[in-house]
Amino acid sequence: MAFAVTLLFDAEVAAAVSERWQRLADVGLSRSMPELGYSPHVTLAVFDQLNAKVAATALDDVFNRANRFEVTLNEISTFGSGSGTCYAALAPSPALHRLHETVLAAIAAACRPHYQAGRWVPHCTLAMDLPDPELERARDLLARDWRPPSGAFEIADFVEFAPVASIRRWVL
Repeated sequence: MAFAVTLLFDAEVAAAVSERWQRLADVGLSRSMPELGYSPHVTLAVFDQLNAKVAATALDDVFNRANRFEVTLNEISTFGSGSGTCYAALAPSPALHRLHETVLAAIAAACRPHYQAGRWVPHCTLAMDLPDPELERARDLLARDWRPPSGAFEIADFVEFAPVASIRRWVL
């Protein structure tokens, strides 16, 4: 089992993301995110090995003091050829970067490289495991009428996966 720390969106932003997931499913491009069985989210960190009890206690200290803050999904993008991932990029947010660094410091364990400080790209995944031609098609389809949704992160969640199961959840 792997572990992740995620932030869940308010209903309006979650609905905008879910609609994009459904659009990809309807045209047969990807069902990866609906099949995940988890709400639209941003992942702050992923850990392959972790003492879940110790991490949950450390995250209590972080998220019991954390406040809800604004978020905007400003554009549809990909991580490039061979990545297989189409995503909604988040508008720059110093608060989000501070929270990311605070979570990493609190857990104090090795996370996956893409989630390390200085390497992490805040994003909401829209599709995974797409071959390059479908990746570009998905991006173009989703970007066509994109209106950047704005809202807030409402919940922080500490999960294990796969399948995704919440270990501890905090209301922001």
